[in-house]
Parts: sequence; C-alpha cells; structure tokens
Amino acid sequence: MEGSDRPLARYVRILETVAAARAGLTLTEIATELELKAGTVHRLVRGLTDLGLLRNATGSKRYVSGPRLLNLLYLNLDPTGYAGLAQPTLDGLVAALGETAHLARLSGDFAESVLMKQPLGSNRAYVQPGRRLPLHAAASGKALLAFQDEAFIADYLGRPRTRYTERTKVGSEEVRRELDRIRSDGIAVCDNELDAGVLSYGHPVRAAGGSVLYSVGITGLADRFRATSRELIREKLSAAAAELGKSLGFRG
Repeated sequence: MEGSDRPLARYVRILETVAAARAGLTLTEIATELELKAGTVHRLVRGLTDLGLLRNATGSKRYVSGPRLLNLLYLNLDPTGYAGLAQPTLDGLVAALGETAHLARLSGDFAESVLMKQPLGSNRAYVQPGRRLPLHAAASGKALLAFQDEAFIADYLGRPRTRYTERTKVGSEEVRRELDRIRSDGIAVCDNELDAGVLSYGHPVRAAGGSVLYSVGITGLADRFRATSRELIREKLSAAAAELGKSLGFRG
C-alpha cells in the first residue's frame, strides 16, 4: 500500500487520520493505521510539524492538529454555521453596554464583519456583516493586526494605508506604537479614526495554539459611548472573547 501512495496523498492521509483522533495519535499508531513504515511516518510527520500543520500534544508523544491547520479551518468557516453559537455572546454585550456588538474575522488584509447585534430601537448599522474594516484604523482590525506574526505586520505596514479621518494613524512607527499598546492594554480603540463621531473597542479572540483570527467589538456614537467606563468595556469584551473561544471551539 505504501508504494502506491503519492507523497502528497500520504501527507493528506496523515492529516485526516490525526484530525479524526481527538486525543491525538503517536507515530506508531499513525504508522499502524495507515500501514506505513515507521521511518516514513517519522519523516512525513516531522515535515507537517515544521509547517505548523501538526503539533505535539503538551506533555505527550501524541500528535494533534497544528495551529496552521486550525487557522485554515477557522478562516473558512461559513458565518451561517456559527451565527447561532456566537449570537448569545453578542446579545449579552449589547445588554451590558447598550451599544452595537459585532464579530469580525481576518480576511486577507482586512477585518471582515461577519455578525452584528444592535440595541433595540437603533437604526444605524456601523459594522453590518460583509463590511471590510481596515486593520490599522478599525478597533476590530487593530485587535487582529496586533496579534499577527512579525512577517504579516511588516508586510502590511510596508504598503500604503488610507487616512479615513484626521485622527487615523497611518505612519508605520505610530501604528507599531499603537499595536504595542494594544498588546499591553488588552483592547484596541478606534476613536473617530474610521467613521467620524464613532467610538469603537475591539478584543482578540484566541484560537487553539494562541492564533488570533477573530475579534469581538463594541461600537457607538462617541459623544454617548465615551461616558461608559473603559474598565467595564474591557471586562465585558474580555469575557465575551473567552466565551466565544469556547462556544466556537477555538480553544484547543
């Protein structure tokens, strides 16, 4: 059986086999399951691990799905497939803060709004699903950009950025200082930087392995929302992000 496999097919079969085993598999178990030689499995698994498609389960010799493989899965989730799971969290944010809540995901060089909940009686859709939000200006975008790897950040900052209002940060150094602040503070802020008169906050939602591909945000008219305690906003967004990580299965 081993001789009839093409190399790429072997990699795919290993990924499928490991992904199907929730507790992970050892090299010996993978070899037995796929009827491959131990040396072949060791070489293929090492390559998949180097690419981040597999990883060693903490404290064991078992292999489980790696962060890069999970990233591919999360980025291709259909919003209609997880809307029911995320909606209760957004409902809770709206009830607690009285402003519009939304879930965004990294989509190329933008944050894409995929789910939104407005307070009753509100008639302004700030972050309607499908809207593409700039990573350097929108709070949900900043919350994503701050937790990407250096190669992604450098590539993004190496290209021109749009200034949406007089308060938009576009210089590479000022954007980097903003990202450092977000990593230290825990939340991202967009104060009249994207839409004039609008104040937004964003918080990263961590996937398995620590990757940040989603963010949760809260948005309102600046004059009204500014009176809300930032500590309260941080507390509610942090709890919402943790809840989303669990309900959407992003925690490994």
